[in-house]
Amino acid sequence: MYFSFNNHKYIFEPKVFSTFVSIIALLILLSLSYWQIIRLEWKEKLIEQRINMFESDSVLLESVEYPEKNEFLRVKIEGKFINELEMFMPALSKNGNNGYHLLIPFELVNGDYIIFDRGWIPLKLKNRELRKKYEVHDSQKIEAVIRLPGKKGKFQPDNDFENNFWFFVEPLKMSEFTKLKFRDNFYLEATNDGPNGYPLGNQTRIYIRNNHLQYAITWFLIAVGLVGVYLAANIRKIK
Repeated sequence: MYFSFNNHKYIFEPKVFSTFVSIIALLILLSLSYWQIIRLEWKEKLIEQRINMFESDSVLLESVEYPEKNEFLRVKIEGKFINELEMFMPALSKNGNNGYHLLIPFELVNGDYIIFDRGWIPLKLKNRELRKKYEVHDSQKIEAVIRLPGKKGKFQPDNDFENNFWFFVEPLKMSEFTKLKFRDNFYLEATNDGPNGYPLGNQTRIYIRNNHLQYAITWFLIAVGLVGVYLAANIRKIK
C-alpha cells in the first residue's frame, strides 16, 4: 500500500509473521489493560464496603449471626482480658515505627474466648513488667472491630510457637499455645487506646492500595508503543 506524507512517498508492506505476532501481543496487552480496569472497579467497591462497615454504628457481638461475613464491623463486647497469656505479633504502627501488636485472650461473659488485638506497643515495652499500668484486669464493656484470621503469605515466616512470635493470627495454633479454645472464625481489634496511652488502638487498616488505574494505563501505553514499532518496521520511504 502506497501513501504520501509531508511531500514524501511511503510504502506499507506488512510481513505475515510480524503481523501475526504483533496482533497476538496487542490483544494480550489490551486484555491486561482491560483486566486492570475490572480490578480497579472491584477494589473501589471493596474499599467502599470496608469504609461503610467500619463507619456504621456498633452493635452487640451476640447479635451478629455470621461474624466471618462482617469483617470491619464495630461491635460491643463485655468480659475480661487474660493478661498473663499475651502474644506478640511484630508489626509497624500506622506511623511506621517498629513494635508489636499485643494479642490477648478475651473471655466473654458467656464463657467464649476470643483473640483480642489490644493494639500496638513499641519495642521497649515488650517486657510485661514495664506495662503494668497499661493492663486492664476487671470485667468491662468495650468496643472492637471484627477481623478475619490471616493466612501465611508466600514469603512470610511461620508462626514461632516456641518464642511466642506470631506473624499472622492463627486461632487453632493460638488455642494450642494458650490452652484456651478460641473462636476460630474471627478475632477482634481494639478501637481505642489502652489506659495511660498504651497499647495504641485504632490500628485497623481500612484503606488498601489501589494502583490498578496506573497498571491499566501502563499496559495500554505499551500496546500503543507496540503499534508504533510495528508500523516503523513495516513502512519504508520510497526514494
